[in-house]
Amino acid sequence: MASTEPSRAESSGSILRVRDLVKNYPIMRGVVFKKQVGTVSAVDGVSFDLAPGQTLALVGESGCGKSTVGRLLVGLERPTSGSVVVDGVDLATLSPKQLLEKRRDIQIILQDPYTSLDPRMTVSSIIGEPFEIHPKSLPQGRTKRQAVAELMDRVGLNPEFLSRYPHQFSGGQRQRIGIARALALRPKIIVADEPVSALDVSIQAQVMNLLMDLRDDFGLSYVFISHDVSVVRQIADEIAVMYLGRVAELGSADQLIARPNHPYTQALLSAVPLPDPIVQRTRERITLGGDLPSPADPPAGCRFHTRCFKAQAICAAEQPVLRPVDGAHVAACHFPEPMYDLAGGGSAR
Repeated sequence: MASTEPSRAESSGSILRVRDLVKNYPIMRGVVFKKQVGTVSAVDGVSFDLAPGQTLALVGESGCGKSTVGRLLVGLERPTSGSVVVDGVDLATLSPKQLLEKRRDIQIILQDPYTSLDPRMTVSSIIGEPFEIHPKSLPQGRTKRQAVAELMDRVGLNPEFLSRYPHQFSGGQRQRIGIARALALRPKIIVADEPVSALDVSIQAQVMNLLMDLRDDFGLSYVFISHDVSVVRQIADEIAVMYLGRVAELGSADQLIARPNHPYTQALLSAVPLPDPIVQRTRERITLGGDLPSPADPPAGCRFHTRCFKAQAICAAEQPVLRPVDGAHVAACHFPEPMYDLAGGGSAR
């Protein structure tokens, strides 16, 4: 299992500390007499810190385990091992009742605005449901209807649409409903699981701007999950690149985008389209060979070595650990070497 050195967030007081997080799923065979024939290691030793008011982005291709990490953070899944500490409290030590109370501090925005909202409930009921579960969280002097109307207005929705159903809204409006629901309990942390991937590009920008405004206004901390580096560079303070259940590289957004050290990070950044067509045509593109290995049977040693253009014999034999390459910037690679300007300009924002 890989673990990081304490990051800058820990030294300044972390609102979220994740240590050696592991999630395994059994592979079952049989219909009547089922038996376990293997294990899928979706998350394998993930560690990171999140400071108050900051945004950590988890990036990587589909199947790398980033969404599973998000579900583990908010308690939708129980970890096989490891710890999730929210504002000094280890969630694994809490009783179900205590966990329910603590989950007010960490909420989630789900990826698909078309399936994450109950089509049989009105917008008023969807956004107001957290107040039914946690009635003490209702703002003093407000009825539930008033509180919901204020939340709708804050995310850019007309409060007159309280009685409408999700199918009467566009995709971008539905995602705003999901954001309002996540905001209802005034959480300290929001896990945003690919919140704009299902939206048109023009709507993506509006939702991203809304999320950044809400972070500043409410003092939120984000764990922002995405497969698109060009999206997270707008909002992230730190970026953790995941590959096949492990963190391959972690550092400040500026450092990691300007000077990526891990070959997988370099390949991801080289795939980001650039606005200048001349630079886009002439720059070097790193193409990875092969397919993503199965998490049920990951390669020995470095999990990336089967697709890596730097791979040598040691990569297949020995698992690299996260080690410093530039201050708090760490990478899990036997041969880390920075590349520059792969995403254009070398600046995160």
